[in-house]
Formats: sequence, C-alpha cells, structure tokens
Amino acid sequence: MAGVFVCFSISGCIIPGVEGFYRRRLKHATELLNRHMSIGFTIPVVMLSRGPLSDAHSIGMIIVSFALTGTFNTIWAYFVALLIQCLMVRYDKHLWLGREIDEEKGEQQQVSGLSTPHTPSRWTYLRTWALRNPVLLLCWLSTLTVGVPLRCASQNDAALATTLLLSLWLTTLAIQSGIKSSPRLAPWLRTLLSGFFNPVLWTSLAMIAYVFADSALSGRPLPAMLDTLQTHTPLSTLILRAASSSSSSSSSSSSSSPTTGTPSTSPPSQPGMAAGDVAISLLNAGLVAWGFKLYEHRSALLSRAGLGACGVCGALALANVCGGPLLAARGLGVRPPARALAFAARSVTIALANPALDMLGGDEGLNAAMVVGSGIVYQMGLGFGVGRWLEETGTRTGAPPARDTSGTRPEAAAAQQRANDPLTVAAGVTVGVNAAAMGTAYLYETQSEAAPYAALSMIALGVMTVVFSSIPPLARWVMDGVVV
Repeated sequence: MAGVFVCFSISGCIIPGVEGFYRRRLKHATELLNRHMSIGFTIPVVMLSRGPLSDAHSIGMIIVSFALTGTFNTIWAYFVALLIQCLMVRYDKHLWLGREIDEEKGEQQQVSGLSTPHTPSRWTYLRTWALRNPVLLLCWLSTLTVGVPLRCASQNDAALATTLLLSLWLTTLAIQSGIKSSPRLAPWLRTLLSGFFNPVLWTSLAMIAYVFADSALSGRPLPAMLDTLQTHTPLSTLILRAASSSSSSSSSSSSSSPTTGTPSTSPPSQPGMAAGDVAISLLNAGLVAWGFKLYEHRSALLSRAGLGACGVCGALALANVCGGPLLAARGLGVRPPARALAFAARSVTIALANPALDMLGGDEGLNAAMVVGSGIVYQMGLGFGVGRWLEETGTRTGAPPARDTSGTRPEAAAAQQRANDPLTVAAGVTVGVNAAAMGTAYLYETQSEAAPYAALSMIALGVMTVVFSSIPPLARWVMDGVVV
C-alpha cells in the first residue's frame, strides 16, 4: 500500500497524466475491490472454531480487557486527535453547510414525493433483480452444479467451499443493500437492520455452520475440515512458486548430463488454493489497492492534518505496547502470558500485527480474533447510525465563512476543506486505529471523507507498533512484566 502510494505520488510529480490515467483506468476497479475485500476477514473468524480458548473465567477476563482497551483507544484517538487538529488548524464554527445541503435534499424529496412511481409486478421485480446480480446467481449455480458434484464424486472440498463462500458473501451484500434501499421500511428500521446484517458476521457464521455440518456428515475431525478451508497458499505464493519452479527446472535441465541414466525426480506436490486462500488474496489485493486511494487524497494526507494523525497513532502504539499486556496480565489476570502479550497489538491490522507478536511472543490467534471482533463491532456501530452522524459531521463542518453564490468556487476546494476539518480527521483516526482494515473499508465504501485518514492511521499504528516491539529493552521489559 505504502509503496503504491509513494510510486504514484512521485510519478504524478514527473508525469502530468498519471492522475487522469488513475481516474479513467484504475479508480473503478479499486472501488470494486474495496467493496469485496472484507471477505478475507471471514476466515480468521471461522478459524476460531479450531479450539476453545480456556475456561469461562479466562474468556471473561479477555473480553473485559478487550472492552477496556477498546474504550481507551477510542477516547484517546478521538479527543487527542481533535485537540491537536483544533490547535493546528484555524477552525470556523459559524457556517453550517449541512443545513443548506439538508434543505436541498428536503426539496428534492418533496419534489420526488409528488410523483407516485408505478409499482412493478413481482415477475418484473425478480427479472430486474436477476439482471442486476448476475454474479450472485452464477456463484449459486456453480455451487450446485460444480461444487456439490465434485465434493460427492472426488472429495474435492476446495471447489465447494470456494463457490459457497463467494455465494454467501454476495448474498449478504445483496440483502444489506436491499434493506438500505427499501422504501417500505422506516428510516430507523433500515438503519437497524442494515447494521444487524453485517456481511462479515453472517458470512462467517454461515461458513462455520458449513464446516461443522460437513465434519459431522463426512466423519472427519474439525481440524481436518479447517485445514481444507485454508492451506495458507494465496495467489502471490502460487505466482512465486511457479516462477521459482520454472527457473529451477531450466537450470537443472541445462546442468544434467545426457549420459547419466538417473531418472529425474519430480518435486513433491504443493497444496493449491482453497476457499480461505482466495478470500485472503482478495484482502491482500484490497490492502495494496488502498495505495491508490491514498494517492487520490494525497493533498490531505501530506498536510498538517496527516502529520497530526501520525503523531496520535505513534503515542497510542506506545501506550498499547506498554500498557495493554500489563493491564491484561497484572490487572485482570489473563493467563498464559502469550494471551496477555496479544494485547500489545490489539487494534493493529493482522498483516502488521504478526511481526510484532513474533518478537514479543504473543498469541496470534487471539490477536486476530480481537482485530476482527473490533472491526465487526465498529462496522455494525457505523451501520447503526454512527456512520450517518459521521457523514453529517463531514458535510456540516469545514466550510468557508461565506458561500459563493456565483458558482466560481471549485467543488474540489470545498471537498478539500471539509476533508481537513478537525472532526473529520478525528473520526478517521478513531476508526483507523480501532477498526483497522474493516472500518476503513466501510468508510471507503460509503465514500466518507474520513477514509484516507483512517487508512493512514491504520498504517501508522501498525508500523509504530512493529517499531516499538523491535526495541530489545522495551520488548524485554514488557515480556518480563506479564510474568507474575
């Protein structure tokens, strides 16, 4: 992600047409990938079924520590970021652009309410829905006609699990989208139901049910079923393996002697991609594609607001590395020490949390569960109305002292001022350091102006956590502190 951002930023300074190329060729694909990248978060949730954590008391203490650290991170990130931004930026509180926008929306709703649209028949509605969701229907058709027969005939679990995972993901997205756009539901009910039908949560629960059902029907143990769901072979690994195997085969063929009759030995077979690897590949691609979104909002990130967000994340990373494990171990009695050390990277995205936990000896499984759980909580909270408040905050604030009625003021300048607003920056930092990639993906999906700051904060928190964990005296002090 950072490499893509840096490369495009440098190229944009040298080649004038880079930004136009991005908007014409890459922006739509980036937004599509961002919409579906969260499917990768379902796999860590499913893998939690591999075994119970411990007794009820340990689980309760972990939940309490998770809630306390999450509350601290939320309060610290929001209010400290807001205070810093208010000190760094001269903030005008007297103009509320949102009121004018709300009035315009109200007028449009009144005008649109005068015309009563014709209610289509059920058959017309189903046909229109099918034309709008061809990939969803194709996935379910592939599940029934390809995945199930292969599973029954040749015990091929990968095809059935992959098609089923994609079908469930697209189905939950379609249900949530239908709820959001339904005119028959009250606004409060739409908000409630759309937040309740979180795609990551329900896809994970459905895949857990599939794994348990297949394990019971086939008589295989649950760990064996989970191994068929993910072989830890993403697309990048397959590409690197193919390149290395081709180079090694060419070198071996050139060095082999034709007089020797030694038969060639083929390398051992490597596992292919499973359903979880496909989902993780989409997640990794989405994380890399966020570099394009950072490039799109580079003017906001390369400013005092972006610098302030990085400072808040650095201080929070130090507090989490030092205070999180000590609170869990000494304050709440979380055992063994590896579980307490997992709180050092409590809110760090999984890709950056694993190196930090390797240096500290933390429990990576528990950390993945906390990161995904925090992301689901924030996604559901944003769906339950916090996201609407965030959107209204971003449109109400950050406007200039007077509205230009002549129409000469560029829209990009207005958007830039709203994006640099202290409340927008503070909200983005809060979501980025607590919900990591899941919350950032939600903000990008809703086209929130706080999304770039969320992505920047997520990266800054992860990088600084790895940096602090790699300092030997600090890491040794933290590891000694959790041993009671």
